[in-house]
Amino acid sequence: MMSCSIVEYYAEHERYKCGYCKKSDTSYSHGLWAHTMTVSDYQDLIDRGWRRSGKYCYKPTLDVTCCPSYTIRCKALEFKATKSQKKILKRVNKYLAGDAQQSVSEGNPKMSTSQTDEHIVENLEEGVEQFMETKRDPKVINIKDIVNINSVELSNIKKGNDAAHPGDESFRSPTSDLIPGSSNVSSVRKDAGIDPTKSPCRKAKVLRRERRLEKLKDKGIDITMLTNTSKNKEKQLEDLINELPDNVKHKLEVKLVRTTPPSAEWLATAKETHEVYVKYQMKIHGDTPEKCTEPKFRDFLVQSPLLEEYSEVGPPSGYGSFHQQYLLDGKIIAVGVIDILPKCVSSVYFFYDPDYMNLTLGTYGALREIAFTRHLHSLCPELKYYYLGFYIHSCQKMRYKGNFHPSDLLCPETYKWFPIKDCLPKLNVTPYSRLDPDIDSVDENYPKPGDINYIPILFKGSVVPYKLYKKKVSLSRGQTEELMDYIRLVGSKTAKKLVLVR
Repeated sequence: MMSCSIVEYYAEHERYKCGYCKKSDTSYSHGLWAHTMTVSDYQDLIDRGWRRSGKYCYKPTLDVTCCPSYTIRCKALEFKATKSQKKILKRVNKYLAGDAQQSVSEGNPKMSTSQTDEHIVENLEEGVEQFMETKRDPKVINIKDIVNINSVELSNIKKGNDAAHPGDESFRSPTSDLIPGSSNVSSVRKDAGIDPTKSPCRKAKVLRRERRLEKLKDKGIDITMLTNTSKNKEKQLEDLINELPDNVKHKLEVKLVRTTPPSAEWLATAKETHEVYVKYQMKIHGDTPEKCTEPKFRDFLVQSPLLEEYSEVGPPSGYGSFHQQYLLDGKIIAVGVIDILPKCVSSVYFFYDPDYMNLTLGTYGALREIAFTRHLHSLCPELKYYYLGFYIHSCQKMRYKGNFHPSDLLCPETYKWFPIKDCLPKLNVTPYSRLDPDIDSVDENYPKPGDINYIPILFKGSVVPYKLYKKKVSLSRGQTEELMDYIRLVGSKTAKKLVLVR
């Protein structure tokens, strides 16, 4: 099969209902339908503010939409858990260890959703659904029919692009889909001395300890060994996740399952996964059964345009779209929908069994995904970021994403990354802002006038460059301007790789 990205551009969609502030006609975005997508091309797209929902990709029009959505990524290698995040990890571990006080809610109807972490999960924007309902159905394309058509012409178009991405490397079979460090195989780390991660009043405790040491010193006791052994290393995320006794009451496993193309593991657990999704959507988001059907679930969280790719320098699981299944004593209680890309793990969605809502599984899942990103980095050094989707400063319930430190936001004008702490003062003044402080900085991937001639076009089963396509058809000025908008939105480099259906 032709290993390339094939897309249909849907242009701008305006004045539809916002999934965040719920206003009826204030949301604006651009969209495209991805029939197929290489992981390197999708990496380029999310680095220009795009995001996928199933096979539909959309880019909010930040300067006019009601709730500007900034792409956010966490620097996973430098991640430091906050006090509240550490408490969540301890809560889960206490439950696994059999602490009776950490019992689950068992579907307690009196527990309000405001007490849960349902805001952790980014719901599918209602506007995206409306957008798909108003647009024509994507064209039916037989990929096999275009395997060798104009391959020479297409290779000429691609010449001059940056070095090959992992998807262009030689392929190999996956060797493992298991995630190391599952909670059931770890033990407590027994460090000596004071644990600085536990202390709410660290300064006072340090002062008391210093006074005790001084008293020992006055008595002629050598305190050198005492001071040396007390200097602990700060616990890493992995230490906090795996801080369990040898004998636990409950066994928690996290399994990585490829969903596109569907693996045997996914097919064997599809029904159980969908049942958890239905419980979550109805309990947490108040959806009706009609909105949670299996076809809609598959369209939203199973179907993906991302091609399965393997590389000699990539992760054993390969790149593409996956589910991370959280199994408690063999039962699926939560699922993280993720994409593994050349430079990052991208979070798509997370849902869980509401019976376990007071374990704060949304935050727990995000922390496990950050740890997973760190693990993948040990196998492929270029993969070092965790993408959390969109940060929406004007939406209070979405600000939690800024609590995964350190994180960067993507400037919507230059498409460069900046620390969120430097961006917040600007966003406190106005919902939309250029985040790049350098007034002379520009979008380095902005198209030049001649770039349009090298855009690959799929026309009547053949892939031809735009300069040949325009000789075969009569194009209006509006159609040409729409194509230039498309190139500007996806970036000149990426536009020369995506095959555009016309």
